[in-house]
Amino acid sequence: MKKILSTILILSSLALFSANAFAGSFPDVGADQIYSQAIEFLTANGIVKGYPDGTYGPNIVLNRAELLKIIAEGSAKTSNQDASIFDSYSSSKCFSDVKANQWYTKYICYAKANNWVVGYQNGKYFKPDQKVTFVEALKMTFKAFAIPYNESSDPWYHDLVDQASQANFIPFDANGFNVGFRRDQMADLVTRILKANEGFTALQLYLGDRADIVVSYETLDQGLDLSKLKVETKTP
Repeated sequence: MKKILSTILILSSLALFSANAFAGSFPDVGADQIYSQAIEFLTANGIVKGYPDGTYGPNIVLNRAELLKIIAEGSAKTSNQDASIFDSYSSSKCFSDVKANQWYTKYICYAKANNWVVGYQNGKYFKPDQKVTFVEALKMTFKAFAIPYNESSDPWYHDLVDQASQANFIPFDANGFNVGFRRDQMADLVTRILKANEGFTALQLYLGDRADIVVSYETLDQGLDLSKLKVETKTP
């Protein structure tokens, strides 16, 4: 009887350990969230933060201002620059619809000064609250991280997507060119770039069992969601 009770206690402890093994930073990002590792990585590096209520909002589609903050701080990390490089732009008025001293002003105006963004109507408006699509997010991200691509391809994003695919930077569930780009997907995209900057092995380790799954121009064009593909766990 003692042996049975002991076994039950051990199994209960293991179950409890398993349930608490993933102690994430946000209550709405569980271990089963496909990009939880990316969200935790960027959070630990001070690149992303949650909302005032403590949540991350992984399924929320990013707006242009939110996107620039993430990629600007990610770019600074890649080039070993302090985030204070943006501060001198806080009081700038670089677009008609970007007021000085808003939380996003320094990122947007820094981005404009460095030719990451041009704006609408010949540079008059930025539209900080406008939601971003996958290809728009990819373009600004590539600009921020100085990743080259052919801007004269047809359509304009063809080579951009091809370059991202060859580097395996595209989130597994990206399934269209003009679909809204979510906060969790952005965390994954930036993490892949930062890991690739560390080296090929770092990126492969981050991608884990899904390292061989590559989203391409063709899969995006067909609207395929590659996160649904089953993978076999690789043993060391």
